[in-house]
Parts: sequence; structure tokens; C-alpha cells
Amino acid sequence: MKDFTKKVAVITGAGSGMGRELAVQLAAAGASVVLNDWNEETLQETVQLVEKQGGTVAGRAFSVADRTEIYHFAQETVNRFGGVDIVINNAGISLLQQKIESTSYELFEKVININMWGVIYGSKAFIPFLKERPEAALVNVSSIFGIAAYPDQGAYVTAKFAVRGFTEVLRQELAKTSVSVTCVHPGGIKTNIIRNIETQHTARLDKFSDIFDRMAKTSAAAAAKRIIMGIERKEKRVLIGKDARYMDSIARLLPGKYEDTIMKGYDIEKFK
Repeated sequence: MKDFTKKVAVITGAGSGMGRELAVQLAAAGASVVLNDWNEETLQETVQLVEKQGGTVAGRAFSVADRTEIYHFAQETVNRFGGVDIVINNAGISLLQQKIESTSYELFEKVININMWGVIYGSKAFIPFLKERPEAALVNVSSIFGIAAYPDQGAYVTAKFAVRGFTEVLRQELAKTSVSVTCVHPGGIKTNIIRNIETQHTARLDKFSDIFDRMAKTSAAAAAKRIIMGIERKEKRVLIGKDARYMDSIARLLPGKYEDTIMKGYDIEKFK
């Protein structure tokens, strides 16, 4: 892995999963890491992990859906560390399987506010600081569901497709600057994204979580390592996992038929 000594890396959604692994691995490579998560308890757990390995770390808990907080976070980071070299907009949430027509506006907006607006805020707040560096990286985490749609996850898919489009436009607009822009499309990653869903339907959540755990083949550590490799190589797009690479190839080669492939193996009843 590249030596990231003297680099400052900002990571949102660092309380668990890929965000936590990114923090640990980048800190181990010498970077100072500045972390966010909505959950104060899990965020502090990550902070302590980094501190135990001798890393330089700061963390603040807030929702990335809060634009004012994001901008304060950016300015505080620069004030403390003198600048920012890497920003990874990783924070995201999901919902239990449900059709768009039955998804409340409240839940739909919650997913959009965190998964889409959180990325937009995080990008716009930090871009001016990134451009001041001789070499910098902006990484936005979409999903394989930002390439291929999936039924009964309408809010999540909508946000992740938006992140992909937003990031690709940013890459074009920042092409002649010092900032490389990467869009990440993970497949099934072994994280707590499903178990962190807020719901009163605990039995359904347990069943959904069990199914997701069996489907998720890539560890959070392996995913983080692949993202960091993408930063080193200034890759435009990073696909994580065999499942992501497979779905990407189907969506590209058979854009009019990939939905049939998905629907053949899909049964919402198994999630109930």
C-alpha cells in the first residue's frame, strides 16, 4: 500500500463496516483520519481502534443530511489539520424491502437525504479545499444498485443512481484540476447496513439480515483495501466483488434484458 504519511483523509459513515476499515487502513498507512458517523458510540469505537494502532484521528458525530454540519465539519478539519487530501463520502442507509408505492414519503426522503444529499454536501463542502492540494482524491460510494436497478429498494436505488451521475459529472468538471474523482460500486459487503435499519418489524429485519449475510461475499476489510487501491491508481470507477462485476457486465451488455435476469431469481416473499 502507498505511504499516506502527511495526508489527511476524511471518511463519513466511519462507525462500522467499510468506513471503519477505511479509517483503520488509511491510518495504518500514515494518514491522519477525520471521521464522521451519526452514531456517537460506534464512531468512538473506531476512533479508539485508530488510536490503539498509534494513528492520528479526530471524529465528530452528526448526520450527513445536515448541510450546515457538513460545512462546519469541513472548516474544522482544515483549521485543525491545515488541509484535506482525501474525502470519502461513504455514509449510507437502507430500508426493509418494500415497493415504491407503499414507501412513505418520510422514509423515502430520509434515504435520499442521507444517501444522495449527504454525498452532494460532502463533495461541495470539501472540493474547494481539495483543489488547494497538489494532488487530492474525492471518492463517492454508490452501489451496484447505482448501475443495475433492484426491486423493492426504490429509495436506495434512486439515491445510488443519483450518486453515480453526480460523481461522473464532477469527474468531468474537475478533469483539469488536481482532484481525481472516483465512484465506488460495491456488491454485497459484509457490513451492518441492514442490521442498522430502524424499524418496528424486528422479525422481518432479522430474516432480511440473515439473507443479506448469506448473499454478501466480500468483507469490509477487502472492500476498503480495494477502494484505497482505486485512490492510489486514480481510478474513475471501482467495482467491488464478483457479484458487482457480474451485474455490471450484464447491465452493459444486455441493458434491455438485465432486469429479466434479476427478476428470475427474485422473490419478495422470502423477505417477509
